Amino acid sequence: MQKRFAIQDAATLAALHESGQYIGGALVSQFEEEFARYCGVEHCIGTANGLDALTIALLADKALGVLPENAHILVPAQTYIATFLSIVHAGMTPVPVDVESLLLTSEVIKPHIGTIDGIVCVDIYGKMVDVEVYAFAKANSLPIYCDTAQSHGATNLHGNRSGSLARASAFSFYPTKNLGALGDAGAITTNDASLASMCRKIANYGRESRFVNDIMGVNSRLDPLQAGFLSTRLKALDADNELRKTLAAVYMKNLENAKVTLMNSQFIEENAMHVFPVFVDDRDTFVSYLTSHGIETSCHYKIPPHKQVALEQFNNFSFPITERIHNTEVSLPCNPLLSVTTIKRICQIINAY
Repeated sequence: MQKRFAIQDAATLAALHESGQYIGGALVSQFEEEFARYCGVEHCIGTANGLDALTIALLADKALGVLPENAHILVPAQTYIATFLSIVHAGMTPVPVDVESLLLTSEVIKPHIGTIDGIVCVDIYGKMVDVEVYAFAKANSLPIYCDTAQSHGATNLHGNRSGSLARASAFSFYPTKNLGALGDAGAITTNDASLASMCRKIANYGRESRFVNDIMGVNSRLDPLQAGFLSTRLKALDADNELRKTLAAVYMKNLENAKVTLMNSQFIEENAMHVFPVFVDDRDTFVSYLTSHGIETSCHYKIPPHKQVALEQFNNFSFPITERIHNTEVSLPCNPLLSVTTIKRICQIINAY
């Protein structure tokens, strides 16, 4: 997908060489301003990657006193391990919960009120968490953060853009994302000026000024070359997402195989369609069948975080819905370089499975 921007990327590289400013600078400021405006927020802080973005947001609120030391943060078990790692790296304790559906809901959160200090929700597969979760968090005085690594450009039914609803949202611009760089890159979006300022400080060694460091920080800056690449790709994001949704609608209309379970019809709403997931009991056989027909698939994800060796403290936890999702999910091709004709052909092959 990245090759279609080759001419603009060459121009970005030339401009960077001409400027001689290889850390920070105009390209980073330009993208931060563009992405903040795009998301409908006041502030965007570029980071080295998405994991750092969420970690830094949590660390910033700990520094500001919004979150206590060793805060207990509720998080859906249905996510990538990076979501858990960000909480751990911030010196906090994940409180994983199963999902009743694909995404976190207030009903899942309710039993934990009084024992948690904050919430990290996740826009999984590109689908936005419902606004009722944010309203519920606010009503219970719980700061809420969103892992928006998969929902670039999604808009909910109220017109709110992904990245604008949480106290802070964390984006990854890994090359396979809807808005992807040519390497690692990330960003934090927020409407809180104090939080934005603290995030910038933490991401840059905890510096108050050039030679003054008043807090412990890290080195996590958005590279200006990646920022330039992202500015180019941002212009195409809405059109790309519309095509993704068109392709997803073709899948929803044409897939008819009892062995293959689809999401419900509302799945495409409030969704940037980062992937199109289906669920198959014998996943390995299904994937092998598609591979034999030249159809490439992926999986999001085979092992849930609470079953990873790296997070052994959670290995004895049981989250049946999450585990079923992780054991059966297959991501079908759904990107803006594909055509409706191609998706219909894939549907025919799947229906013959």
